[in-house]
Amino acid sequence: MTDARVRMGPSLILDLGKRDRYQASSEDLSLEYTGVVFSGRTDAGLVEAWVRFRLGQSWTEWEAMYIVRSTVDETVMGGFRGAEVRSAPFEMRFEVDSDRRFELLAAGVFDSRKDVGADPQHRVSPSPPRARKEQFLTPDLITREEWNADPFIGQPSPLANPAYEHMTFHHAAGFRATTRAEGLAQVKAIQDLHQNVRGWSDIGYQFVIDRGGRLYQGRPFLDSSTTLEEIPRLALGAHVGGANTGNIGICLLGCYHPAAGSSCTDEITTAAYDTYVETFAFLSENYGVDPGQIRGHRDFSATACPGDNNYRLLPNLIADVEAFIPDETPTPDRLTLAQSYPNPVAGETTIRYYLVEDGVATLKVYDAVGREVAIVVDEFQTAESWYGVDFNAGSLSAGMYFYRIEVAGVGNRTSSRSGTMTVVR
Repeated sequence: MTDARVRMGPSLILDLGKRDRYQASSEDLSLEYTGVVFSGRTDAGLVEAWVRFRLGQSWTEWEAMYIVRSTVDETVMGGFRGAEVRSAPFEMRFEVDSDRRFELLAAGVFDSRKDVGADPQHRVSPSPPRARKEQFLTPDLITREEWNADPFIGQPSPLANPAYEHMTFHHAAGFRATTRAEGLAQVKAIQDLHQNVRGWSDIGYQFVIDRGGRLYQGRPFLDSSTTLEEIPRLALGAHVGGANTGNIGICLLGCYHPAAGSSCTDEITTAAYDTYVETFAFLSENYGVDPGQIRGHRDFSATACPGDNNYRLLPNLIADVEAFIPDETPTPDRLTLAQSYPNPVAGETTIRYYLVEDGVATLKVYDAVGREVAIVVDEFQTAESWYGVDFNAGSLSAGMYFYRIEVAGVGNRTSSRSGTMTVVR
């Protein structure tokens, strides 16, 4: 949301009777900007906000700021966008009912002129997406229609010119969501913030993940696709200033930068991390982005995003994405069984395998001494297809386990493969 963070002085609190006013002044500024943004926290049902700017030895009139509320906690974000270019200090003012509290957490400035023509090469005609790799599982996607997205403002442009080059990890710096209902509302709120405060055409990211591990469509696709299985053409986003072309942005709901204060101490959940791995792996396989090109937002610009708690995970995230991608294409004379993921596992893991011919597939799990502990699959399945099944290891004791797939095909031909998984507690 910001081009630069701005230090604010302590809030001065004025008792207005039934209302309390909080007012804070910025540090001296030298950089040019056209808008300001803030994040705060309040238990008030109604909060009003204004901003004014230093003009020589006086101040401008107060301008109302646009406010967006989180739907699940006390977070508020908002700002003001104008046409005039400024480089002077500003003051922010907030009012809430006197029996309520307000805390200004952070403020910053942005220059809307940088949003225009920041990626001039995106007007080049892009190459079509790669054909879908049938051996790869497709992440489920909650569409724009499901989260009730407002229309894109203008006409979206293609992301790849001529190729997809990076995948970037973001956090929302708030707007937490764990359930599907919370996620639907929070993604909509972020779109509101991006369109009506920053003045962008739409939500800035291509995809969003909630803390429950659900994946949401961000920007609209450039074709009629409604699922990732169709390998949609992706639209140019607005998530990394000056480096959006060919860059697929995925934002994690929540705030993961403890240095910003006690309201920003989230840790990524296992479900959200697994969805990141699966989604980055899918995008890598189907859009041609090497996992080594996964970046954090701060790798492109001066920002804390995706937060210290997430940024330190990038080396492991890249390694896990590389491990998740099948390292060989099945051939007609063999059965392929992939490593279960995640591994080690404390709860649910996914086991993937490829059948080279029709047959009865039996997938079982055994403990370290060979005792059968679970039958995961036992049914007729068709050939030339990848299958993925979830196995819940939550009831198993810690230790080493084996999983084995056997396929009884035509003429009693039997193929089998085995793998190992580690259960931790």
